[in-house]
Amino acid sequence: MEKRKAMIVLSASAAVITAAVIGGTSPGAAMGTAWSIARQTAYLSAGITVPSNAQTAEWTVEAAPPQTNEETEEAPLPAQAAAPDIPALTSEETSPPADDEPVNAARVISRNITLFDDGLDRTAAGNRSGAIVREHFAGYQGTDYIQLPGGGLVWNCTNDSPEFIRNAGSTLPKIKIELNSPDPQVLIVHTHTTESYEPYQRSYYDSEFPYRTKDPEHNVTRVGEVLAQRLADQGISVLHDGTIHDSPTYTGAYDRSEATIRAALEEYPSIKIVIDLHRDAVYCDDGSRKAPVAEINGCSAAQFMIIAGCDDGRFGNMPYYEQNLSLACLIQDAAEALYPGLARPVLFDYRNYNQHISTGSLLIEVGGHANSLDEAMYTGELLGDCMAKALKQLT
Repeated sequence: MEKRKAMIVLSASAAVITAAVIGGTSPGAAMGTAWSIARQTAYLSAGITVPSNAQTAEWTVEAAPPQTNEETEEAPLPAQAAAPDIPALTSEETSPPADDEPVNAARVISRNITLFDDGLDRTAAGNRSGAIVREHFAGYQGTDYIQLPGGGLVWNCTNDSPEFIRNAGSTLPKIKIELNSPDPQVLIVHTHTTESYEPYQRSYYDSEFPYRTKDPEHNVTRVGEVLAQRLADQGISVLHDGTIHDSPTYTGAYDRSEATIRAALEEYPSIKIVIDLHRDAVYCDDGSRKAPVAEINGCSAAQFMIIAGCDDGRFGNMPYYEQNLSLACLIQDAAEALYPGLARPVLFDYRNYNQHISTGSLLIEVGGHANSLDEAMYTGELLGDCMAKALKQLT
């Protein structure tokens, strides 16, 4: 019987490698594919059922194939392992999942992300128009800064008392998250979809470089994809909608994103959290620009800031603002626990930002226009960890 299994593995491997190479696939990629299929074949021949992983994105794009994602591209085999012998299956590999081990069926549904090439050369040095000051925002002092029980900080720009803020930070929002479900629990949208970043880390900015683009590979949509995948990897399904709301007209962007949010909530009643993902813009009086940064695990990350709004009579009814503040505090505390210094204080202010629509509605700024795209994408991963830690407390 064991000999028969081995023959099945080797036959499947040889067939896949031959077909892939003939079809133009590199030998290294073919070998990786062959090993994956051979392993699956061996499982089946042993009578073991392997659950499928549903973390695949469903794409809706206009007249273009799905854009590739660095998170999902197949990595080539290292040179020293270009043609490895197929190893014997270990007992660990052939053991079925434990009965009490949950199967992660979480996924990312990405839609309305239209491929667009803006033709910009993002490798050029550009003009030295002014300085970029890379600064870690910290050391906040004053009665407006409220320390949360979990270590986070809230900048209170309202008339609500510090006791109200601390109570919100000690209370879980009335939101229930379903882990490992294919039904989206989180919606990520971008009201200002075209907001973009520095092309690379540098000490100066070029005033002629545009900080808005419809290219989803270089604006906040890219950061949203990284965040969405990180959440799905940890069992939280995400609907990521890349609809452009701020072009060709900037005015009215929030009205247009409200329509996108309401349509998504109607289509997917499972959604509990709505994140409007932006990037900030921080200027100095002398014309220089600030890049809020934090060093996390030896790498430079763009600091993020959560904005939770409430009403002072200008916006009408905002019935969920206390629960939204509680959610903001929960994520803030998770960030301080996982990556101290990554988060700027929660801004609690008289803002709306479509947070009247549902519970769990927040606006999050990832870095500023003086941060580089790679810093913002790294923060997308870290923010995903922080959100996952927070949301798992709501299961």
